[in-house]
Amino acid sequence: MDTIQVYKTGCVGRSLDITRFENYEELRSELGKLFGLEGQLEDAKSGWQLIFVDKENDWLLLGDDPWE
Repeated sequence: MDTIQVYKTGCVGRSLDITRFENYEELRSELGKLFGLEGQLEDAKSGWQLIFVDKENDWLLLGDDPWE
């Protein structure tokens, strides 16, 4: 199990097992449900950005790295 911590600015974080998902689209959809942002994470004009911190502590946009 690969559990990650997910945070929305100004909210409490949630733990999420990313092995349940097959691609970024499924992950994006689940994050939208978790934080009440259904449909807003797919639209760049919504103002929301999904980012992650890699092993080197670099901030990247979700999808910049291959899903594997």
